[in-house]
Amino acid sequence: MPQASCRLPLVVSFPIFGWTISPMSEKRPHDMGGEPAGPIDTVDHGMKFWEKQANALRNTLTSRKVVRLDELRRAAEDLGERYYQLEYFERTTHALRQVLLERGLISEAELTAKMAEVRKRYD
Repeated sequence: MPQASCRLPLVVSFPIFGWTISPMSEKRPHDMGGEPAGPIDTVDHGMKFWEKQANALRNTLTSRKVVRLDELRRAAEDLGERYYQLEYFERTTHALRQVLLERGLISEAELTAKMAEVRKRYD
């Protein structure tokens, strides 16, 4: 009796979102199972003001189902080697920015203008 093939396509495209997903054999930053990790720092280091703001924005957008956590994880993992160079809130903020741009919820021009407006308040 012939066996059914369970092979996945090499690349899956989602043109409506502008995404291309590589095969799962590619190791991503969250794929840490079975690797030595060392001790875990359990000390609460607090949050900077901007980290609190970024966390509140992410929580609001995910709880209202504007964006999904799996989208944010994918966008963070798409950072490649930069993922390991950035701190947690830098990664999550970059991921949120990327997903909002991909989904057309904000444009690069709108984001740049808003950032310039906010910077003026502190100059």
